[in-house]
Amino acid sequence: MNQNEQYYRRVIGAIGASLLFFLLFINVFGAVVEFSSLFLSIFPLGETAITVVYQLLYAIGYLLSFMMPVLILKAFLKKKEIPYRPMRTELKLTPWIALIVPAGASLVLAMAYVNASFVSIFHYSEFSSVVLWGTSTEKPELYHWVLEFITLCLVPGFCEEFLFRGAILTNCLPFGRTNAILISSFLFAMMHQNAEQVLYTFVAGIVLGIVYVKTGNLWACTVLHVLNNFSSLHQSVVLYQFETMFSANIAMVILEILLLLLGVISMAILVVRFFSKKPCLEDGFFGRSLEASDGYAEYPIERGRAVKLFCTPCMIVFLSLSLAQILLLILAAVLYV
Repeated sequence: MNQNEQYYRRVIGAIGASLLFFLLFINVFGAVVEFSSLFLSIFPLGETAITVVYQLLYAIGYLLSFMMPVLILKAFLKKKEIPYRPMRTELKLTPWIALIVPAGASLVLAMAYVNASFVSIFHYSEFSSVVLWGTSTEKPELYHWVLEFITLCLVPGFCEEFLFRGAILTNCLPFGRTNAILISSFLFAMMHQNAEQVLYTFVAGIVLGIVYVKTGNLWACTVLHVLNNFSSLHQSVVLYQFETMFSANIAMVILEILLLLLGVISMAILVVRFFSKKPCLEDGFFGRSLEASDGYAEYPIERGRAVKLFCTPCMIVFLSLSLAQILLLILAAVLYV
């Protein structure tokens, strides 16, 4: 391996090791939260109090499962004598966020339907809705919506971006923006370990990666991620506002068509603004340098070698465990039907 390849191999190895710790943390904290819910049930507490405590413990465990691997990645890179590149967390939001959010959300929504169509051959949606997530016919109380917004939208939107865009993508940027976006998106998709989410989370990762690279701001990705997750939560909110399922489905279709139209318009404006702009000669004058192109790599690596060197021992174990989980859930769905 040349010097660039050695650097790349070490970074990928450190990322793979940190993701193995992520799997450990997410399972340990999950077990602790479930045990805590059983422990709380022996006390004379009301159902509301138990639900609130359980959801908050779940949110804390989920948050720690993503935040601690960031520290571990930093420690591994330091041990390998590789500089850790800090994420871009300036407290600012681009005014283009008003277009980025609907454009990104509509693209992810479209891919979610493609993903759902693909897994429908295994009857996976029926399996996940009943076995994995459970179903309820009772209308939730207001505090349920608040708790679900925290645990399903706010916390994941923050901590998942902190790890995958903030830490992983940033430290892969020396090998090229495109490589960094694809690596972080692929690992983001595999992290979910769910056939119902793999395809559209990969596309979502690409969208979020482009937003991060183009805006240089992690908070823009966080806002988009939170609102994208909220789109799933608001569906259940809408469903309970109608007396019949038919009326609820009609309302959802109308809302999603409006979102897709708004997203297409927003995407067209963004493409014209950011992707069709050609640099002018004067941009390089008076001390201003042209920004590196998307294909630029500080430490370039041939594409075939990058794929081969990506398969470090820790990364192979992480991907194997994630793929095994996906295949087991697909098999369970087939057997369930």
